Amino acid sequence: MGLHVLYFGMLAEVIGLAEENWLNNGQLTVGDFRAQVMQKYPALQGKKFKIAVNQRIMEDLADIAPQSEVALLPPFAGG
Repeated sequence: MGLHVLYFGMLAEVIGLAEENWLNNGQLTVGDFRAQVMQKYPALQGKKFKIAVNQRIMEDLADIAPQSEVALLPPFAGG
């Protein structure tokens, strides 16, 4: 089962991808996913971002269901 992962703004620029599919073998929390993405893309260390699952910003303890859409959202300013 896989996740569809979307990267936005400077996060996409830093890792060089706008999206990718991510293998999810079992129970995964947002915090687990955050740790995995930081390990895979060390250039994200020190970058602030929120994680949305199925278009809802979630806390690190929330579970991610298989086949979810996960988006990494950099800070954004209003105008």
